[in-house]
Amino acid sequence: MCLTTHHRSRNCGHHWLQIARPCYPEMGFNTCDTFGNGVAREPSDEFVWEGMCPACAHPGMYDKNYVRMIIDIKNKWRWGLGPCKDDPGVECVVM
Repeated sequence: MCLTTHHRSRNCGHHWLQIARPCYPEMGFNTCDTFGNGVAREPSDEFVWEGMCPACAHPGMYDKNYVRMIIDIKNKWRWGLGPCKDDPGVECVVM
């Protein structure tokens, strides 16, 4: 499984995930089977970045296999037998 880190830019305020350690050479968001399979995982460690995010610093030029911009972050609680949506349990969202 590829390991990711969560970055937040102080300059532009954007968030992104970046492959910190690929499971095999050239593996990333496009090629690793652990992404996009619907299984929930622990959140990545968050780091504050002093510069601009990859999308602002180099629009359209960053490698999307190793970097993915985060569009929305939702914080909610879940009680149940597992973290995935198809596991029995109840989700609670405060609006």
